[in-house]
Amino acid sequence: MMNLEPPVAPERTQSRLASRLLVETQLTSLVRAIAIVRKLTGGSFVFDRGIFFLAILRASGDVLADWPNAPRSQAENGGISINALSQSLHRPFETVRRHVNALIDAGLCARTSNGVVIPIALRDDPDVAALLVHLHDSLVWLADEFHAFDMPLPRTATVDHPYRADITLAASIDLALGAFDNVGLFVSDWLELAIVGAVLVASVRRITLDSELARRYSETATFVPIDQRDPVSAAAIARALTIPYSTVRRQILATVAAGKLVERGRGVLLSDGLLAGPGAAIMGATATMRTAALFGRMVPGGFPFSDPKSAYVAGRPALVAFS
Repeated sequence: MMNLEPPVAPERTQSRLASRLLVETQLTSLVRAIAIVRKLTGGSFVFDRGIFFLAILRASGDVLADWPNAPRSQAENGGISINALSQSLHRPFETVRRHVNALIDAGLCARTSNGVVIPIALRDDPDVAALLVHLHDSLVWLADEFHAFDMPLPRTATVDHPYRADITLAASIDLALGAFDNVGLFVSDWLELAIVGAVLVASVRRITLDSELARRYSETATFVPIDQRDPVSAAAIARALTIPYSTVRRQILATVAAGKLVERGRGVLLSDGLLAGPGAAIMGATATMRTAALFGRMVPGGFPFSDPKSAYVAGRPALVAFS
């Protein structure tokens, strides 16, 4: 007689949901950084400049150390060279140099023997202080959402020190900058990355923030059907990213021609080919691994994975508005 084993339930990775939550977190962090840099420099279009500021901030070790406590030192330690910025962010050297010089002229960066840094004194600026809180709480929000959806999280470690919020802050900046790892793989440049990410987030946010629907469309094989997604207008994207409408519209037309976006009514959506293609599976797996690695880095800092809400400094951060 044949032995019949009970069917094995497929493993639930919820990788597509992880991708949506990850992109939400990255987008809100990047948009907030860009807004702060625009305000402090008085610039009208500083999308790239905001990203460079964030990368330099991450390399400015003493600015982040022991945050939110008082800095341990007033020395400008750490730093990154323009060449290293160019290589890590896949941007031409001259482009990086131009933006870094503008940040230096505005007093947001300084040159040292080790490279370019964010001055420690800038940590006391109210806008920069608010940005640091937002970055920290954005990653707490991601952990909070993972916890709410019963997604894998490390165990809360028993440590002999208070919770190290600075470790979470550094991991949050790394998460935001990790978005640019996809340039050259699934998108051609920073602008396309920002627009595709904004369309993904805005078109399915109604699904992502609904507990039942989020679980229904959580796996790689269960992407949200096109008739369930909300088209996003070029105007809404331009307002959310604070990029000129003409620039956004021009990029949308190019991305539609490339088959990555499709026009629906007065807006656009990600194409089924992009969402259902092999790239989506790779991005989902990458998102799951990336968040696992970042959460793992937060364990020695005593992050409360059993109760992520308790780690908020200012509470749940506002998500990027598309209205």
